[in-house]
Amino acid sequence: MKGIAQNIGGAIIGLFALVAIVVIPVAVIGGAVWLSAQLYPWLLALNGLTFVLTVCVLLPNAIFSSTPRFAGNGMVVPYYVFGVTLWVWSLLLTYALWGFLGLLVGLVMAGVGVVPLAMLATLFNGMWSHLGQLVLLLVIALAVRMWGFALLEKAARNSYVSLPAEPER
Repeated sequence: MKGIAQNIGGAIIGLFALVAIVVIPVAVIGGAVWLSAQLYPWLLALNGLTFVLTVCVLLPNAIFSSTPRFAGNGMVVPYYVFGVTLWVWSLLLTYALWGFLGLLVGLVMAGVGVVPLAMLATLFNGMWSHLGQLVLLLVIALAVRMWGFALLEKAARNSYVSLPAEPER
């Protein structure tokens, strides 16, 4: 009798574990979609402001050779703003076009899979302007990042002062 009770208890625990394995990811993904929908309007405004500041402040500073460190450090922040905006928008597009399963597949691909899946979803649904905007935002984010690191590398090269050779005796 004790063995039967243990088997029933084990089966109940296994059933609860199985339900938890299904319910927890659904709740987390549902929460991520809800939070993304709440943050997206704010991210759009921040993205626009960041773009204007990048073009009006950081680009002119990147041209002058005396301020590459300022411009390089400054371009790291816009990369993250553009990247987060791209990721949140891709998450929302993937969920809207391909539903929960498409979003789950994108999140399983190291979290960044929602961006290419959103591009594929917009491509297959003929949403050409959305696809172009996703690609443009990705290109801008990567270009800002690469240019910022190139400016930081240039500033590091310029900061090293070559010492004169030691005179021979």
